[in-house]
Amino acid sequence: MVEVTTHITTAQSGEGQNTRRLWLVRHGLTEWNTQQRYCGHCDVPLSGQGRAQALWLAERLQEEMICAIYTSDLVRARETTEIIARQRIPAVQIRVSAAWREIDFGDWEGLTYAQIAEQFKDQLGFFTDPEHCSPPNGEPLAHMQQRVKDALSAIVQSDDLPIAGDAVIVSHGGPLRVLLCSLLGMPLQRQWQLRLDPGSLSAIDLLPVHEPAAPRVVLALLNDRHAMHADHSAKSPALTGAASENRREQGTMRNV
Repeated sequence: MVEVTTHITTAQSGEGQNTRRLWLVRHGLTEWNTQQRYCGHCDVPLSGQGRAQALWLAERLQEEMICAIYTSDLVRARETTEIIARQRIPAVQIRVSAAWREIDFGDWEGLTYAQIAEQFKDQLGFFTDPEHCSPPNGEPLAHMQQRVKDALSAIVQSDDLPIAGDAVIVSHGGPLRVLLCSLLGMPLQRQWQLRLDPGSLSAIDLLPVHEPAAPRVVLALLNDRHAMHADHSAKSPALTGAASENRREQGTMRNV
């Protein structure tokens, strides 16, 4: 497996270089987000507001030169991607991969934190130590982290990606936070310092180096949202009951 390693640099150092921008999109809002239910691999569609957020994302990216869109295969991400892609002239290629899926919450899928705390009283280690504890019958965080890093390496090293143009990655809160931590050299315990709301847009610039698997990275944009959706999207999928009660403890998970 190829590890993606980085060296943080400044935006100014990238001037005059062949910088590749990766736009990071968190899918639009779903009803499960609004209900604060854990949604990992379950296929939950966008809500009406989620589709409106996707339309804003399409408009926000309209003037950008996009050469490819990579998306999770889950319906909430694919719907967001299709709405963005419909606005592109000429058409842009969509590349679907399970690698960009949210973490699998196993037996917790579809449950609220209150339900989880009631039904799994002795299996709550994931909320305080997610790097060493997994949801019952769920996916280890390290596994999700590795598939995301491998997926990014595949993009960086792709031979069929056009030389000119940016790429878009449409994924979920967990994978995008983990990706940013990996690229920016942040420990996973600090992932909650990276706020990524549903329907939000972030961006990283990859600056060329001799080894394509080791890009230098600039965080260019974080959690840009449409003003009319900002308040609700920030609250409805915000920290689950677990995170609200344990925010001072590292590693709690948002519903995604």
